[in-house]
Amino acid sequence: MSVLRFIVIGLTYIGLGLGYLPGLRMNRASIAIVGSSLLMALGVLDLKEAWSAIDYKTLIFLFSMMVISANLAGSGFFQLAIDTVMRFTRSPFSLLIVLTLGSGILSAFFLNDTVALILTPLILGLTQALNLNPIPYLLALAGATNLGSVATLSGNPQNILIGSFSGISYLDFAKALTPIALVSLLIQIGLLWQGERI
Repeated sequence: MSVLRFIVIGLTYIGLGLGYLPGLRMNRASIAIVGSSLLMALGVLDLKEAWSAIDYKTLIFLFSMMVISANLAGSGFFQLAIDTVMRFTRSPFSLLIVLTLGSGILSAFFLNDTVALILTPLILGLTQALNLNPIPYLLALAGATNLGSVATLSGNPQNILIGSFSGISYLDFAKALTPIALVSLLIQIGLLWQGERI
């Protein structure tokens, strides 16, 4: 029975790490639900322990951010943001800088996954209109959304959990990690510029 528990835990972590389980149509959310349900069925957790393991503050915050992000996307906020950003570009390199810093800043305040999903089609349309290779700009978006989200508690779910369990305030977290996020974004710009020669 103990071996079965470890198998369930191992498969759950593998699925969460990969984002799927081979041969099964399951995403991370369904893997987490099935894994925790199996652990309860095997007696590793009882219902009371399972409920106490859920951080309701994080769930409420994530849901709220998703609602806000969805409404901003529907209202055209992200399109307006990218249009505003484009006013400051005069060359392919300046476009790379502005996209990196712009998507990084947006990701610090909104969930990074949302920013990446919404800005990807906008960047593809923009690079097509300007007759530019989209790859460096999509790489800039992918990296910047992750690096920018490091700066604040609202940037990604991992930060929210850190803040919830540690009791670190939003401002203290931002003061400590914003400089790291900015330096990382600058390093990314340099690496993409050298690697792609835009």
